Amino acid sequence: MGEPSGDLNLKIGNLVKKGLPVTIQQALDIVRVTGNEAVHPGQLDLRDNPETATKLFDLVNIITDAMISQPKKVEELFKQLPKEKIEGITKRDGTQTP
Repeated sequence: MGEPSGDLNLKIGNLVKKGLPVTIQQALDIVRVTGNEAVHPGQLDLRDNPETATKLFDLVNIITDAMISQPKKVEELFKQLPKEKIEGITKRDGTQTP
């Protein structure tokens, strides 16, 4: 589901078109918008505070869990199914055996 380098806003939009869940899109946009507002050298922003940083880290953790950790956990459990059951599922869905 990855995207080539370029404008982060366009990348997120492309991922949405590929089926990115809305909650993950919103989390990515919050991090993107907040980050864009915070990266102006030489400017002090009174909105920069530990609470904002904590919330951004929470969002990054949510994104990582949903897009990396959860799929890996499900994949590991799926691979533990009996081989003939996996073959039946892949035949049903027209996919390749993982």
